[in-house]
Amino acid sequence: MNGVSKMTICEDVALVTFHKVPNNLSLISEIFSEFSKAGINLDMISQTAPQGHLIDLSFTLPSSQLIKVLELAGRFREKSSELKPMISNGNCKIQLYGEEMRSMYGVAASAIAAIEKTGVELALITTSEVDISLLVTQPHFGEAVEALENAFSVRAEF
Repeated sequence: MNGVSKMTICEDVALVTFHKVPNNLSLISEIFSEFSKAGINLDMISQTAPQGHLIDLSFTLPSSQLIKVLELAGRFREKSSELKPMISNGNCKIQLYGEEMRSMYGVAASAIAAIEKTGVELALITTSEVDISLLVTQPHFGEAVEALENAFSVRAEF
């Protein structure tokens, strides 16, 4: 086997990144709590390693919930003026799933190599023991999906 037994696609995904966030768990906890209270469904959460006392924080969400994020971002700026979101809308999440990934190496390398051959850029990558999520722009997601279908001999589920 090749490590991937299922591939799913989620269209119309927004990517939000806060650059240079103070590495303060109280602030980060408050940000996520406020999103939760507002009913915003976050996915693909990624934090960089601290650079001094700062981190970058990225996550995806359904584009339909982007207005709520912008409203909250204004409130966050009142507490920390550096908290300015960078937003990319019109993305697609490709999720590769496979129980074999727990003990198999090279699955992410194969996925990234397949995408690289298409020239499509990845906006975000997140992983767990059994899945790899890749975020690509809407105009290029067809090429990326086709490359991954060929690389892993699995058909995407929409």
